Amino acid sequence: MGKEWQDCGAILMHSLQLALNPVSVSRISQATVPQPPEEKARMCRAFLEAAKGKTLWVNKANNSCFGASWHLGFHKMDDPKIAGMVKKFVVEGEKLFSSYEALDTLMSQMGEVTDNSGVSFLLAPLEKAAEKPELVLFVCNAEEACRLLTLCVFLDGKMPKIKIGGPTCRMAVMYPLMEKETNLSFYDYTARKLCNVEKDKLLLSIPYERIPRMVKAIEKCSAGTAKIEYPEEFRQFLRARLGAR
Repeated sequence: MGKEWQDCGAILMHSLQLALNPVSVSRISQATVPQPPEEKARMCRAFLEAAKGKTLWVNKANNSCFGASWHLGFHKMDDPKIAGMVKKFVVEGEKLFSSYEALDTLMSQMGEVTDNSGVSFLLAPLEKAAEKPELVLFVCNAEEACRLLTLCVFLDGKMPKIKIGGPTCRMAVMYPLMEKETNLSFYDYTARKLCNVEKDKLLLSIPYERIPRMVKAIEKCSAGTAKIEYPEEFRQFLRARLGAR
């Protein structure tokens, strides 16, 4: 038996037959990181690499994405000139919004980001993660996401407050962390192209506190391994209805 989260990772992989590893995401104080990472990293690509078995650090020093440096809380965008330049690139360069007003509207819905300038994000396959995760991220297809979301809602019937759109790292990492909320992201289109994301893959982020209860529900929920059953009174109702036609 491993640590609780490692056992959860193994059960999820086996029971749901996931194609890729669930990814553990945790924040570690920079002062406690055993060895500073040398390779540059992009958070959107790190998801994929961790899902395929790699352990990675992403922090202020090795982050290679300018947008992520703000969206992950490594830097504050206080300089109006830099903010204006970034907006111009997003609207006129990436062409992801029809206007600056549309971009501002989306940004107003994303909330503030905590200061992570002294933090390293540690990403690893959940089954092998040495640190307890704050967040578990799934790189999955639509059917896998459906099963996981059903297991998540199975616990208490509360639908996640999903926010789709916006930068990948902001919506797949920071929004779920700050709001303690499950979220779904399709990657932003620029990130999909830069990282060569497979057409059927999306991101599902679930706060770790929900994961052990989801695992316990696998045997009870039809999105897990439980079989759908028809109570006798419902069978009789269906037979009567079909017979009346």
